Amino acid sequence: MKKIIFILLACFITMSFVAINDSTDTNEVRIENVECKHRQCDATAKSTGKRCKHCVSKSNDYQCWQHKPK
Repeated sequence: MKKIIFILLACFITMSFVAINDSTDTNEVRIENVECKHRQCDATAKSTGKRCKHCVSKSNDYQCWQHKPK
């Protein structure tokens, strides 16, 4: 029984020194907020992959005049 407790204790001690890699840092998307009357466009640019900074024109719109489906 003492051997099992000693092995578990040794495992816990060594595991406390292991670095944990946080993978959420690589997938983090930074969005710059723009003050709009209704809301900001939800579209993303194909070339840069960043969010559109235009504002929507109506309260029920989700995309600006450039990104609305035709």
